[in-house]
Amino acid sequence: MNMSTQMEKLLAQQAKAQQKLHQAEMEDKRIKKQIAEVQRNERTHRLCTRGAYLEKLLVEPELFSDEDVFRFLDYAFGTLYVKDELMKRLEKKRKEAKAAVEKQAAEAAKAEEKVAGNPIE
Repeated sequence: MNMSTQMEKLLAQQAKAQQKLHQAEMEDKRIKKQIAEVQRNERTHRLCTRGAYLEKLLVEPELFSDEDVFRFLDYAFGTLYVKDELMKRLEKKRKEAKAAVEKQAAEAAKAEEKVAGNPIE
């Protein structure tokens, strides 16, 4: 095989690899946009749900200004009992989330070991 033929093949391989790289980068960009959209939708849902519940508790929410509601919430969440209870629940949720992540990582490692131990024939 002469050098120019070998060079042409290598250049063709390089072009193909660059095209695959570009496609992968575009796919990554698309997935990141989807993740952002899902996160935004989840936040919007959470805000609407919690805001609706707060309005339900206020009985006649239309009589209160935003400032009135903010003051009430600052007062309610400023009490020592609520702060302590919030911190306890937050710590519990953090531990649960950490345990779930560790369990998921352990399961993934176990699955990888299983795949590595059983080569595809």
